[in-house]
Amino acid sequence: MATIEERIQAAVTALDIPGVVLVASEATGKFYYSNAIGASSLRPGGEPLHLDSVMWLASSTKIMTSIAALQCVERGQFTLDEDVTCLLPELKDIEILKGFEPGTQKPILVKATKKITLRHLLSHTSGLAYDIFTPILQRWRKSRGEETHFTSGSLIYRCSVPLLFEPGELWSYSPGLDWAGLMIERANHTTLEDYMQQHIWGPLSITNISFRPSQRPGMLSRLCEMSERQGGINRFGTPLEPSTRVTASAETVWDVDMPEDCGGAGAYGSLVGFQKILHALAAGDERLLGAEMRDELFRPQLSDTAQAHFSQLRKFKELNDIYGVTRDDRVGHALGGVVMLEDMEGRRRKGTLSWQGMPNVYWWVDRAAGMSGVYGSQVIPTGDPKSLALFWDFERAMYEKAEKAREETESIDGGLE
Repeated sequence: MATIEERIQAAVTALDIPGVVLVASEATGKFYYSNAIGASSLRPGGEPLHLDSVMWLASSTKIMTSIAALQCVERGQFTLDEDVTCLLPELKDIEILKGFEPGTQKPILVKATKKITLRHLLSHTSGLAYDIFTPILQRWRKSRGEETHFTSGSLIYRCSVPLLFEPGELWSYSPGLDWAGLMIERANHTTLEDYMQQHIWGPLSITNISFRPSQRPGMLSRLCEMSERQGGINRFGTPLEPSTRVTASAETVWDVDMPEDCGGAGAYGSLVGFQKILHALAAGDERLLGAEMRDELFRPQLSDTAQAHFSQLRKFKELNDIYGVTRDDRVGHALGGVVMLEDMEGRRRKGTLSWQGMPNVYWWVDRAAGMSGVYGSQVIPTGDPKSLALFWDFERAMYEKAEKAREETESIDGGLE
């Protein structure tokens, strides 16, 4: 059977992917793996990928924002279950969009009866949703003469939409982490960049993650370019023709000079640095979070009705591809991402946390096995089946390699007795 390195090299040669950076580790430090295969750009003369290559982390930013928010909870700056409008007055008196009056573009709006909490924002149960992925919110924008923006316009403008349901009742992927980032900034009177530098990146000696790579020496010169799967996208925003090759893309997607620090999608960084955060979570490193908040980060959060709604959404393969799971996997949602509700043979254990970033940056943290890792490319569209299959192969290979390393260590230790 081909090794994971051989499978990925074959995918690079076939232009299934441009290249990938792989990093994984075991919590005790007995196993560590890192590799960079392929190119940082598919343009003529493109440089090879390196372990310190810089990628747009996109929604993989969210786990860092969740950690930061729970640090604030630990310090008593705010709680998980209080009304967030004390720090986010923009959400006061928010309304629920029920539809539109027949034959018109006039929205039907009713005032929400429940308050939004930080728990709702972090678990995507606030009722908010990304307008770029939600046709009814796009129609609402149009009814107001507004445009739908992913990266332009202010952060508050992009995130200010009506709710789709009462807070806590259902599940919808949302800009909740962007609002949580604003809470962190306002409670600490600083930027999210400076907060994370002081409380996350600095303590872990991470020097190559930033919301503003243009202001970090050397980061821009190591920035990977985007590649694009040909054939267009389907209604979910994933590849319409996933068997096609990737080509160089002029699309940057996320500006390296964004004026605000976006807690939901704004960070750039090297995956070696990002893996330090995942490893710290797997190892129970209290420089990030104490035991109580660390457990809360991983705990399933969905009510029965929200879990049923989440499961109903997952009948679509394309959404599972985005979430980094399959339709058969039993998963819920925690404060830090998708959480496994049962073991996966040969892979992650029950309680494993995972998520991904738009350009197919997939990660996982398995506290039960002490394993964590990240697979990073810069391929659009999101939820790319070829990339996801390689990520799964990588994850399986890491468990196998870690087990082999453990057996070898035990054999050596036994021989010394």
